[in-house]
Amino acid sequence: MPKILVTKPFPFAVDGNRVVAIEQGEQEVSERCAVVAVEHLKVASLVGGVDTDDRSGAGKKAPARRTRRD
Repeated sequence: MPKILVTKPFPFAVDGNRVVAIEQGEQEVSERCAVVAVEHLKVASLVGGVDTDDRSGAGKKAPARRTRRD
């Protein structure tokens, strides 16, 4: 789970139904919460400087390869 440094508290829907308050300060949160806070709301930064776009790639589709036809 990533750690973020929250500069402004914000509400976050954990499962789409249950809303929790993410308080100011260093917080350990889910990947989804970190992306929302850092990239969308811009109210936090990642501790340690890990980019939220630098994920393992699990579940991502491989880029299509072009084949040469003679």
